[in-house]
Amino acid sequence: MKVRHDGLCEYVSRAARVELVSLLVEGIGSTRGLAKRLGVSHAAVRKWLRPGDAHPSNQNLQKIVELAVKLDGAAVYKILKMDLLTHKKSFEYFLARVRAVTGELPPPFQP
Repeated sequence: MKVRHDGLCEYVSRAARVELVSLLVEGIGSTRGLAKRLGVSHAAVRKWLRPGDAHPSNQNLQKIVELAVKLDGAAVYKILKMDLLTHKKSFEYFLARVRAVTGELPPPFQP
């Protein structure tokens, strides 16, 4: 079974998704305006703004990123970079725990 991979969108956290949607709502001026551009309901956009609620699918996130880059590419870069650094810290913590338990690091990943 082949599993689809959605590129960068696979790795964007829920928190970063909220930040990107917030950036667009602020720039466009309303949840309805963003919803219209994305082809979703304004209720969906409002849910995306609440971190504990639903979040945009990877397909919608791709559209969100494309719109956000047009609006403020520097802000998108900062949001995604900070998110990636958070993932890096989490992974480093995981590796430290593996080392503490096993006394060694897992073997390098070979695709």
